[in-house]
Amino acid sequence: MFLNYWVLGILFIIGLSIGSFVNVLEIRTYKKIDFIKKRSFCPICKHTLNPIDLIPILSFILIKGRCRYCGTKVSWQYPIVEFLNGILFFASGLHVLSKMHINGISDVFISLIYSVFVGFIMSLFLFFALYDVKHKIILNKAIYPSIIFAFLCDVILATVMYFYPSCPFLSIWGEFNILWNLLSSILGGLFILLVIILTKEKGMGGGDLKLVVLMGLLLGFKRFIIAFYISVLSGALIGIIWGLYKGKIRGLKIPFGLFLSIGTIISFFYSSKIEEIFYKLCS
Repeated sequence: MFLNYWVLGILFIIGLSIGSFVNVLEIRTYKKIDFIKKRSFCPICKHTLNPIDLIPILSFILIKGRCRYCGTKVSWQYPIVEFLNGILFFASGLHVLSKMHINGISDVFISLIYSVFVGFIMSLFLFFALYDVKHKIILNKAIYPSIIFAFLCDVILATVMYFYPSCPFLSIWGEFNILWNLLSSILGGLFILLVIILTKEKGMGGGDLKLVVLMGLLLGFKRFIIAFYISVLSGALIGIIWGLYKGKIRGLKIPFGLFLSIGTIISFFYSSKIEEIFYKLCS
């Protein structure tokens, strides 16, 4: 049990760090700033930030939400995204640990690798949600490599399933069939394309289509259906509430990529429980 807490603690810290990178990636890709070579700096005074200024969440608390050098307020986006990503990695660890037992250091190492992989995928959807909320677009430079990555994951998983069916990662990943994943991706994409054509891009856009293709490749049929249902339901509910608040519902645009990402994350971790609840309600 102690090792489990140790794993979860490490994962939370890793998640915070990657959440910090998600922030950097969102801001710098939008402003077309090199996010690999160029060091972090204050966007107002341009002062290069020191390592102590870059500690996730803690730095924000220490500088009291203001730039150490010019006093400008620092956006709450930074600690919020870092914390959310830490929670996603923590949830990934819980998911992995629920499927395997930790009996030694080697198991700790393996569980960390599996959890970081799952957490990384969740971070992708956090990035897409953040970018869509702020800029009302799904970034092509991010979504196309993600689709290729997801397809390669499917091929690798199918290969592992064929040659090593007892691999513990298969149970961690959940129900998997490469044909169903591909079919979910294609049918989901075609459905969104039909919505785009019928609504003349007023309901959804090309970015949503690409994100749905990615969802299908990663989730498979059952989890994809659950994710899409959650996305539509939550999007409609929040859209109505937001529309009433704004005093305008018709023509109101909401970042549907946010809800697709939320649906994906919930479905990946809780699809089996959602299925159980659904069957109980229908029986």
